[in-house]
Amino acid sequence: PENLPGYADIAKIAEDAVIVSKADAFHHGIGYGDPPDKAYEPNAEGLAYAHKRLMEGVHILEKGDYWGYNQHCVEAKSDARDAGQLFRHLRGPMKGTIHDLVYTDSTELYNQPAPTWVAGTLFEWQLTG
Repeated sequence: PENLPGYADIAKIAEDAVIVSKADAFHHGIGYGDPPDKAYEPNAEGLAYAHKRLMEGVHILEKGDYWGYNQHCVEAKSDARDAGQLFRHLRGPMKGTIHDLVYTDSTELYNQPAPTWVAGTLFEWQLTG
């Protein structure tokens, strides 16, 4: 993360700041390349699957495994790759939790067959170190 462009500037700003980040941490369904037989609807079962995948990413970041998190983001189709790694690197050891998980149906937006959706997630990170 320290090799990202602008890291020194962000690190300086973050010394006395609250960090808020926005990302779509989980894209899922046929429109995102999941095979139809593995594509979950955005119902209780699908949201439980999203929660599981999102918590896998949380646990990887908790360990500070940046390469593992990078790979997780590719597999989970997450936009949070750089932001998550930067956040963890700036703040250090943390414990993550999910407070809320909803979805946005993306079938019409991208003119793709259902199910095609994105999980919207409210994470909280508490320092542990």
